[in-house]
Amino acid sequence: MQVIESPEINRHPSPRLGTAAEVRMEMARLYREARTGQMEVSDATKLAYLLTQLATLMRIDDLEQRTAALERILKSEVKR
Repeated sequence: MQVIESPEINRHPSPRLGTAAEVRMEMARLYREARTGQMEVSDATKLAYLLTQLATLMRIDDLEQRTAALERILKSEVKR
């Protein structure tokens, strides 16, 4: 498989994407760059798709953690 480097995609250092707010800020940056012609819309679309997937996984992870915490509480209540 051949990897094709895109100057628009690789122009910026990797952003911090540890929180939903950081993902949102990166998506906003992509939007601004696409709107102003600093980035190809097709490149921004691809990156925005990946960011959307990341945000979805963050929500799933959060829900899994909350569910596990509730299950632990319920188990401790039942043992009483």
